[in-house]
Amino acid sequence: MTHLTPSTAQSLRYVIERLKTAQIVADPYPHYTLDGVFPDGFYQSLLRHLPGPAAYQNLFEITTLKLDHFRFRDQRDLADVRKAAMPDALRCFWEEFTSWLLGSELAQAVLDSFAGPMRARFGERARWPAVSVETQLIRHQAGYFLNPHTDLSTKLVVLLIYLAPNDTHEHLGTSLYRPKEEGFACPNSAHYPFEDFIHVKTAPYRPNSLLAFERSDRSFHGVEPLAEQDVAECNRDLIQYVLYDKPARHAQLEERRLAVQVGAAK
Repeated sequence: MTHLTPSTAQSLRYVIERLKTAQIVADPYPHYTLDGVFPDGFYQSLLRHLPGPAAYQNLFEITTLKLDHFRFRDQRDLADVRKAAMPDALRCFWEEFTSWLLGSELAQAVLDSFAGPMRARFGERARWPAVSVETQLIRHQAGYFLNPHTDLSTKLVVLLIYLAPNDTHEHLGTSLYRPKEEGFACPNSAHYPFEDFIHVKTAPYRPNSLLAFERSDRSFHGVEPLAEQDVAECNRDLIQYVLYDKPARHAQLEERRLAVQVGAAK
């Protein structure tokens, strides 16, 4: 693990201990919510160090999936935070934070928090796939929504860490859905109409909390449409943390790279 300052190492240990308390909820698929993810002081520091708009990239501009509502989602891949347009003090903070956010110790703790579902899916621990981590700092604008979908099949576990400034916008959390058609599942990341699903719950968008779920062909989730009044006083800021099946993700990214090369050659 990258060398950390004592205070940052203490924050990492705190998060790992909090993850050990997580209780899996099976319906509509394995997930949990968790409060008090970070030490209070560190969480307040996270909020103070949120960067300005110039540090983000617009999702519509950088993705190959050109959904119009992606114009209202900005994000920054934290693996390349040093490329972001931000003051040196902010960049230093995010680089140190990312050094343990992307580290193997936290990844193992996140995987362990889903030990039951992982054993049900893959068997004993020795048969679990190697994992890789990808994480983004995300900010949503009015007009954004996310239809029910299951996510990319290469994902194993997803954490959505909410960066809410207060507890007055709980309705802005991510929602979990159950398909109205019994037995319906989706092996890819296709997006479906809201009306085809039953809204099961919304994980409250509150300070220093998270929603975690195991990705499967039935892990339908999304974001209800955001209106101007929803974000007038509060950006919908969050950190998306994803554990991927490492070999499968590598193959997926290589396939994309080759497709881009072929397209450029035409």
